[in-house]
Amino acid sequence: MFIAFAALDAGPPEAPADDGEVEQLVRAARVGNAQAARRLYALHVQRVFRVVRPFCATEAAAEDVTQDAFADALGNLSRYSPRPGARFVGWLVTLALNRARKQHARGQRTEAHEASTLEQLAGAAEGEALEERVLLKRTLLAALAELSPRDREVVTLYFGAELSAAEVATATGVSAANVRKICERASASLSQRLRGPAAA
Repeated sequence: MFIAFAALDAGPPEAPADDGEVEQLVRAARVGNAQAARRLYALHVQRVFRVVRPFCATEAAAEDVTQDAFADALGNLSRYSPRPGARFVGWLVTLALNRARKQHARGQRTEAHEASTLEQLAGAAEGEALEERVLLKRTLLAALAELSPRDREVVTLYFGAELSAAEVATATGVSAANVRKICERASASLSQRLRGPAAA
């Protein structure tokens, strides 16, 4: 399921960083180090986008929410305090998810079959890889749209942001045990949906 969520990404992933490096970057960015802020952005932008995309009507809206969340987070790093079991990425995606919820509450529903930029490119794509990625993304978004808002949040935080069950529990108020149950159940139904009608 983590691989399926990677279809929501717009580009290649940034080289990973361990939690210690991330905390050093946070401390540096907090005192105005622009290079550290850029690295934090590069490390986390795809995770944030994967979390907010299922709650936004278009790719452009998801990009706007992502950018706004980063502007908020990087401008207010004093509000983040590292704690055992609570990583920076958990704080960041929670901010982004709150922004996506507010946008969704304003009546901007998720449209499963909107014409995204990537889908427009698919018509003129060279080879089948991009078309397959577009189909996977469209199917995933449609399947996620059928989940309850709570389950969609849990699933996107777990698979999209790659948070632990405990971190998802902190962000959503759902117990870690229920996070695991929701993700197990959703993974089975989403996997069947992604395999197509022939698998049903």
